[in-house]
Formats: sequence, C-alpha cells, structure tokens
Amino acid sequence: MPDANRSLERPLHVMEVETFGRGGLIHYSYNLSCSLAERGHRVSLVTSVGYELEDAYLPTGLEVEKRTARWTQGRRLRAALVYKLEALVDAVSIAWRAWSLRPDVVHLHCTNSILLFHLLLLRLVGFLRRTAVVATAHVVTPHETPNPGLVQRFVLRLIHRLPHLVIAHSEFDRQRLVDEFDVHIERTVTIPHGEYGFFERDPVGAEPLDPAEARRSLGLESGSEVALFFGYLREYKGLDVLLEAWRSVRELRPRARLVIAGDPVQLPAGRRRDLEDEARRLGAVCRFEYVPFSEVRRYFAVADVLVMPYRRISQSGVLFLALSLGVPVVATRVGGLPEILDDGDSALLVPPEVPEALAEAILRVLGDDALQDRLSAGGRRVAAEHSWATIAERTESTFRRFYIAVGAHSFGKPI
Repeated sequence: MPDANRSLERPLHVMEVETFGRGGLIHYSYNLSCSLAERGHRVSLVTSVGYELEDAYLPTGLEVEKRTARWTQGRRLRAALVYKLEALVDAVSIAWRAWSLRPDVVHLHCTNSILLFHLLLLRLVGFLRRTAVVATAHVVTPHETPNPGLVQRFVLRLIHRLPHLVIAHSEFDRQRLVDEFDVHIERTVTIPHGEYGFFERDPVGAEPLDPAEARRSLGLESGSEVALFFGYLREYKGLDVLLEAWRSVRELRPRARLVIAGDPVQLPAGRRRDLEDEARRLGAVCRFEYVPFSEVRRYFAVADVLVMPYRRISQSGVLFLALSLGVPVVATRVGGLPEILDDGDSALLVPPEVPEALAEAILRVLGDDALQDRLSAGGRRVAAEHSWATIAERTESTFRRFYIAVGAHSFGKPI
C-alpha cells in the first residue's frame, strides 16, 4: 500500500490523451495540460500528427507527443475500415506508451465509440501499473443519436463505466451518466469547461488584429451588424432554425449580416448544399469548411453577437470562446448551458426550435448597444470564473484522490 501522505504531496505525472489534434478537444486538452504543468506537474499530451497548436506556448513540464492518426490525418477517406484499423493501432500505441511512461493518471478526451478500444487496454495497464484511468465525457451520448439503440447503448455503457472516474462538464451531464448508464455517483465528478482567452493573444511576431481589416477580408461592409454561427456544422446545432429566424432579422434590420463558418463533416452532401444555398439566398457569408486555429479569432473580431440555436448540447467550447472574447451570446436553453449562463446578464436564452424567439433575441441585441455591453461584460465575468487555474486546481485535487484510491487497491464500486 503506497504512502498516502507522500503521494498527496509530490507532483503527479499525468498523461493527457486527445487523438484528433485540432478543434475543440485539443484546445481543451492543451489549456488543461498547460495549467497542470504550471502547477508543477509533469504532463505528457499525446495527440495526433496533425496537432494544430505547433507554435503555441509550452510551459516547463509539458511535453507534446504526436502519435495518432498517422494514416488518415488530412485525408477524407470513404473506407470506414481504415479508420477503425487505425483507431485500434492508435489504442495499442497509447497503451504501450502508458506502460512505458507509467504515469499516475491517464486522462482521455474523446466523444465517440473508438474510446472503448483505449479504455479496455488502459484499464489493463492501470491494473498492472497502478495507474488511475480517467475520462472526460465531453458528450454523454452522440448528439446525432441522443436515443441510441441497444448495441450503441451497450458500448456507451462500457465506455462510461470502464474508467475509474468520469468527469462531466455540467450537473446535467453528470446526472445523465448516473441515470442512463448506471455509473455510480462516487465515480463521477463535475468540473466545468474552462475559458478560451488564449484565442485573444497575438502569436509571437504577428501584427495585432485589425477588426476593420477582418471585416474587409470576410466581405463585410463597414457598417454592417454581424451575427456569427461558428463551429462544426451538425444537425443538432440548428442552423436551419437560425436561417428561418434570419428572414425576420433581415427584414427588420437590413444592415444585419449573417456569417456562418464551420466544417460540415457529418452533414450529408445534399443537406449541406440545401443549407448553403438557403444561407446564400439570405445574403450570408458562408465558409463551409474547417477554420484553422490561426483564423478563428478573425471571425469573433467582426461579430456583434454569437448565435447558438442548438437543439441539444452538453457544453460548448464555442460558447466559452465567445464569453472569453466578450462577444454577446444568444443561445437556446438546453443541456448544461443554463447552469452557467444568466439570462439577460451573460447571454439571452431562448427555447430551442422556436425561430420567432430566436429572431426576437437577435434583434434585441443588434438594436441595443447598452444590452451588448452588458452581455459582453457578463460573459467576461463568467469566463473569469472558469479560469484554467481554477479548472486545473479542481482537476488536480480529483486526480490525487483517485490515484491514491487506485494505488491502494480500494477504489469505488465494481463495474
């Protein structure tokens, strides 16, 4: 049995695993890894060969290892078997790395069924090496299939029950883990999402961002009022609802322009064409492709309001990006959003799938400078309350508790 006091005092070795290398999951993993390293821990961030934060700051104690997606990175292959084989190879590679490094904690970030391969192997490594295996459930069920069938539900049940600990970003999701997948309450914890102020920092040697130039680069007139829809274009995000609402907005505020930017990776080709055609008929600026990290800030610099017409959500990195940058938010009252947003202070909240309510909220923000200022200030306050220093402190405390329990062979309830 380990010396608990000594284990509680010494720095931890944490292996953070994020296999995509770009988008919201790597932004989250990177910020958490930096803050844990700044607290004195040794952190190994294992990610894709397509890691998009190559030029980002790395504190002492943080090492980035690019090991996954060697076959498919940057390619859109139709052969699903290739992705599955690569996922299995990646799972073996990560498990072997965990065996070699022998970290105190392996922390996985993933949102799909591929995680099952990793968890099965890492639990074996964890048993042999006395390593705690933790997973953050960035989503509890896939947003495209909120009511999964029997096979998918069985796989999700294993995914949520195999880790020693599951982290949720909201009490809403934590309760779903308990109620829908029978995860014991003691094996779950809520740690909120962190802010994304790192998007506001200019890269070393770069010219400061000029909002006027950003507008020109997107084809926006200098006096236009800009509503932004940003992030992966997926059915649950309700772009169709926003387009329906935008007809009213455009009618009443002719200077209003809608900007849509994001990767339609999971939209069928026909659905993508229909949405893009409708958006262009309404005068929207459309970029239906992945927006690289270096270009993200430009879109938020031109926005007078971020619109999130989601049908459902767990938590949102796009939301924390807007809050951190002081962009007013109109969002639907779904998932974990009402836990952190105060209607009228840090955002305007509307019911989902009600275009009339969405249009009215957008019009309120665009037509009221004082409301814009209030929502911007309220959003920045929420972001400050979710600093990465605070998130890392809570994460460290949780990691220590479960590492001691695993090392002492006394952890929790049986799977």
